Amino acid sequence: MIFFVQMDGKITIRRCLLYGFEAISMHNGWAMAGVGGTIVFTGLVMLATVISQLHRVLDFLENLLGRFKGKNTTVVNAATPDPPAPKPEVAKRFLDDLDTVADRYKAVSEPVGETFPLVELHRLAGKIDDPHPHLTLTHLRQQCFLIPQGDGLFSWRP
Repeated sequence: MIFFVQMDGKITIRRCLLYGFEAISMHNGWAMAGVGGTIVFTGLVMLATVISQLHRVLDFLENLLGRFKGKNTTVVNAATPDPPAPKPEVAKRFLDDLDTVADRYKAVSEPVGETFPLVELHRLAGKIDDPHPHLTLTHLRQQCFLIPQGDGLFSWRP
């Protein structure tokens, strides 16, 4: 940077190099940094707003285009839609009689002893082809067929 300095009636030219914060201040760097940060922040806010509202714009365009297409086309198949697939009733039938289910689980769990972890009982559920072992064990616990003994161990209700 070049400075003109007047001393004793003489004008002299001095060259001065500025580094760091002095150079930033001298060349309006703080203002440029503030404006740049504001521009970036504003752009990100606008982008987030556009992305969050994009589904509304797409719905609007789809409805608008659907109106124009709907005038020239005819409905090919006006049949009723397919009925929903029936829900499986296996879990309900299986859990209707918890006494029978508990007897089946007791028979399988005899080799592990009086107290056992639920993980072991869940592993043994594969031998009786239980369709939903997690659900079954949850119901057995809720109906007090399985009694907690502490330390993650359970026993059967007497």
